[in-house]
Amino acid sequence: MSLRGRLIILIIGLLSAAILALAGSLGWQAREAILVQAEADGNRIARVLAQAAAVANSVPEEIERVVGRQMVAEALLAAHLFDVAEKAGISATEMNDRLMEITARTSLSEIWGIDATGWTTYHSLPDVAFQILPDAERDPHFSPFWSLLSGEKFALAGPSIDRDLDGKRFKYAGVRGVGGTGAALVGYDFDFIKGIVDRIGLNQVVRSLLDSGRVNAIWVFDYQFQPLAQGALLGADVNREPDERERVALDSSIRSGDTTSWLAGPNMVVVTPIPGPDGGPIGATLLRLPTDGLQGLMKSSLIYTAIVAGAVLLASILAATWFSHRLSRPLASISEAAAAVEQQRFVRGQLGAVAVRPDEFGNLARVFEQMAKEVFARQDELDALVKVRTRQLEEKNELLEVANAQIEQELLLAQNMQTAILPAAFPQDPRFDGYAMMKAARHVGGDFYDYFMLDEHRIALVMADVSGKGVPAAFFMAVSRTVIQSVAQKTDTPGDCIAQANDLVCQENPLELFVTVFYGILDARTGTFTYANAGHNPPYIVRRDGAIEALPVTGGMAMGILDGMPFAEKSVTLAAGDSLFLFTDGVTEAFDPADQEYGEERLEAALVGGEAVPIETLAGRVVASVATFSDTAPQSDDLTCLALRYNGPDA
Repeated sequence: MSLRGRLIILIIGLLSAAILALAGSLGWQAREAILVQAEADGNRIARVLAQAAAVANSVPEEIERVVGRQMVAEALLAAHLFDVAEKAGISATEMNDRLMEITARTSLSEIWGIDATGWTTYHSLPDVAFQILPDAERDPHFSPFWSLLSGEKFALAGPSIDRDLDGKRFKYAGVRGVGGTGAALVGYDFDFIKGIVDRIGLNQVVRSLLDSGRVNAIWVFDYQFQPLAQGALLGADVNREPDERERVALDSSIRSGDTTSWLAGPNMVVVTPIPGPDGGPIGATLLRLPTDGLQGLMKSSLIYTAIVAGAVLLASILAATWFSHRLSRPLASISEAAAAVEQQRFVRGQLGAVAVRPDEFGNLARVFEQMAKEVFARQDELDALVKVRTRQLEEKNELLEVANAQIEQELLLAQNMQTAILPAAFPQDPRFDGYAMMKAARHVGGDFYDYFMLDEHRIALVMADVSGKGVPAAFFMAVSRTVIQSVAQKTDTPGDCIAQANDLVCQENPLELFVTVFYGILDARTGTFTYANAGHNPPYIVRRDGAIEALPVTGGMAMGILDGMPFAEKSVTLAAGDSLFLFTDGVTEAFDPADQEYGEERLEAALVGGEAVPIETLAGRVVASVATFSDTAPQSDDLTCLALRYNGPDA
């Protein structure tokens, strides 16, 4: 993109950011105004609801007290009515009919006459009779009225109860009989009191607020989060039940007394606490207030801001186009001059029109012309120097190729010498067959194997791996092999041989290398194989029945680390047809292109069936398995293995 285009984009971008910031600020202020007004409305409504809630809490008790006094008076009239009826000789059936007429024509729900034993003598309900008992456990609802029969009290207004008869909530009051025996009871349906509370209580306040049009939905909760009242102007499909965010805000308001508000679609949600007599919250209200008017005002403000922003942007684009053209014109001339220098067609005075300017562009043009002159001079010098350096580099490359060919020849010679050091063929003995091979990761390596007869019945087997690779490891390998072979001729046991060889290697180890060694002796007369292990991979036995097992470890440390170390040894017995497989970690630690390790499980799988094939085939099968697994991955370590099959003492 050209500089002119970038300047236009930069100026327009800065102005756009400024205008958007201004519009955002105006929108935020409008939103804050809505929140402030909504919170103020919510607080005022909360105070009204708090007063209504306080009244609603006290009204039922007060009404119950008033109704209770009235019910005592009505019960006293009923007692006198029962006394007159008894003196006039009116039958119980006729009296019950008159009681039913009274309850049907008045607000009284029930009238009862009780004898001295607690049984009903008169009743306003047909075919209903019960007995008042003094035991509260047997008669929890009516046992308090036994105090009228016992003479302890003259009158009693009981609390509201849920009747066992029909599950309705009733309130009862009674007085002692006129003659001092029995009692008269009257009952009111609790729905009567509930209707009074509903007409003057909190629900009426909620309905009034909804009818005012300033509130869309109201929920009032007490401090235990139980709903006291609720109402919605637009119905449950629009003003749904409080969601999770609103419930969290209600809980926080009840606990802390904080007011919270936010915009939610067409409503402003306000959650305010209901203050109690001591100032602490005794509940909370959830209000959804309509924001149509304020939202319209904010929308108009945003439209006006967008129109002004568009006009300013248009003017800015025109100004930016003219200003960027003025700034970019001299830079375009300098850019053309730079291209001319690159193509070696720049002529002196090409920037004359720009160089005469007194501003920074003029200074830049004059400096550029001087620089172009120096560049052409330096280019001539560099061309000459490049020719000289090229000729010198060709001569050094020829010398390096000669040196590299000599090094390659010497490494091939070292590889041949290392291969010649290792034994070529196993001793000819019908009691055993053997095969060994080594494949170095480089021209020369640090792995080595060895086998030699200690006497006419015992053959020694060696498998070793020098730390490191290359020429140093190869030298250390030769030293270690010579030391082990020399000491083996003077000692009878593998443990002593490794211990003495370790002491000698530690004395002749200027490079501080070490070597892991497995050394074993097979007695062809008995099949006994005695061995010691100096930190090397334990070999495997392939039994003649196909079983594969690793030789138990002896726990020795690698040679060349610390002198004076003892090395334990163990023995196993080979049966005719059993085979030994010795190897270095170049087998188990080979990697495939996905960097996965060959491992011991794959090695054991390659050894399966080895008892049925010649010993050379057994070793070749393992090498082929490693090569197939590694595929195109480079060989990471020297690969060495040795296989020996015991044919028995009489073979």
